Amino acid sequence: MKFFVQIKWRYWVAGIVLGVLLPFVLHITSASHVFIDLWFLMIINTLAAIILGSLIKANRANWALLWLFPIFFLLGVYLFLPKYAYYFVIVYLTTSYIAYGLTS
Repeated sequence: MKFFVQIKWRYWVAGIVLGVLLPFVLHITSASHVFIDLWFLMIINTLAAIILGSLIKANRANWALLWLFPIFFLLGVYLFLPKYAYYFVIVYLTTSYIAYGLTS
């Protein structure tokens, strides 16, 4: 149990669920590209990046945890999403870093 607390398991789970599991679900359900582009890539994941960046700073966790969600999302894009979604990795990393920096 101490190991999971030490590695901040909540951020790992959020990264895996939003970065790999959700793209897999969208892939197997044959969701429309409009839904994937607008709701998933632009709204849901951007809000998740902002929330994760703010939580990491507010909980005084290591800043390296900011990389978890974008790296897992990169894996999810490679496996399940269209190739133009690679650009969103940079957007999510930048957004979470800005939220991290703006949180007091």
